[in-house]
Amino acid sequence: MPNYFQKRSETGFSLDQLREIAPSIFATEPANKVSARYGFVPTVDVVEELGSRGLVPVFAGQTMSRDQDNRPFAKHLLRFRPQYAPTVVGQSVPEVVLMNSHDGSSGFKLWLGLFRMVCCNGLIISDRVMGQVSVTHRANAAEIVGDQSIEFMGQIDHVEISVERFMNRILSPLEMGQLAETAAQLRWGNDRPAGLNHNDLLIGRRFEDAGDSLWAVLNRIQENVIKGGVNLNRPRRQSSTRVLRSVGDDARINERLWEAADELVAA
Repeated sequence: MPNYFQKRSETGFSLDQLREIAPSIFATEPANKVSARYGFVPTVDVVEELGSRGLVPVFAGQTMSRDQDNRPFAKHLLRFRPQYAPTVVGQSVPEVVLMNSHDGSSGFKLWLGLFRMVCCNGLIISDRVMGQVSVTHRANAAEIVGDQSIEFMGQIDHVEISVERFMNRILSPLEMGQLAETAAQLRWGNDRPAGLNHNDLLIGRRFEDAGDSLWAVLNRIQENVIKGGVNLNRPRRQSSTRVLRSVGDDARINERLWEAADELVAA
């Protein structure tokens, strides 16, 4: 069984479908290993709260822990979209990104994200730009997450300004290489696959991703880092990088990549 399972639907998931994809959303109690002070709030309560506010779950993923006993409580990530989501610049749709667990490894974490339709990239906007929201497991957590989600959706104009700045910023070859190296460090750290050239993260997969703008380069790098499939230069056998299979790392890398791109605009 894979250690991370995920699925996306453009029409949204029902609760029964979410249960099949990420069963830990529906935990009815926390893992035994958490302390007695741990406040338990089932993620499904937040899903229903956001649904009452017109936000539909269109993506779900869960870490499939090797510890069978922990799987019903493992970290999971959801992306929600308004029923009538506006398309912003860059052929993208705004989404609310939610991460949680019931094993004590994470409280509710909330970001504003973008889903780029042309390549199915799910970006997360840096907390320096929009602010990540952390909500502890308390009685009114679902309501707090709902209020913050609506507030995020009311700030789409700020996101459009950021995307336009990325689209207007043309990168030099040196800057492209630096951003690709940053992405490689975020993804693999000191465990970089043998034969990986960080500049290969700049290779596009479709015509729409061509160009030297920061927006185009960011999307190429993000897709290659998250989805894998980048060829490795190994003498004896052909191989490629693997898809990222971690709920926490997916959110971390996406957010930090946006932050690195934002720093290039300010430079």
